[in-house]
Amino acid sequence: MTGTITILDDHRASGVISAEDGLRVRFESSAVLAYDVTALAVGQSVTFDVLRGNRPKASNVCVERPHVRPAGTKCRESAPPRYLGFEQSGNVRLYRFEQIFAGESRTTFTVSADIALFTKHRVGIQEGPALCLHLLATALDAADFAESPSPAYALADREMLGYLANRPVKQTRFKAAGASQTAFPTET
Repeated sequence: MTGTITILDDHRASGVISAEDGLRVRFESSAVLAYDVTALAVGQSVTFDVLRGNRPKASNVCVERPHVRPAGTKCRESAPPRYLGFEQSGNVRLYRFEQIFAGESRTTFTVSADIALFTKHRVGIQEGPALCLHLLATALDAADFAESPSPAYALADREMLGYLANRPVKQTRFKAAGASQTAFPTET
């Protein structure tokens, strides 16, 4: 679905999205793509999925960014890249993506990632598709649209460090067990 952020709590990166069909849903920071947390703003267009229930919630919240193309370049209308899966050979995982252009032409892209990068930077392997999608989207936006973009990319330290810098900070919550325990540690 597509919608607009109407309420935003900057400290928690949570708020309310008003969908185009009139539905209003809450979202939490854990439902926002890590790279997009810093781009959240009231009035920002986003895409999201809805988790149905008594109180519908948004998941997979992704900020919609306008595509800026250099003047004088050909514009090819396309859908965003779609994750197809991965193959693993030894210590290298190859993530596959597909992009469909106007006229139903399809282009397949691959992003390779050394599993040691995930261990080195303490990033969960399940975050690989989002990391690779971000790299691919950035590369495709920067590509000259008069030529075909490269079909293969590689995840490196730079992308991992950028991801870590944009990851929301988890807030620690203390559970009060009794009157003698405080929410903040005290120096002795």
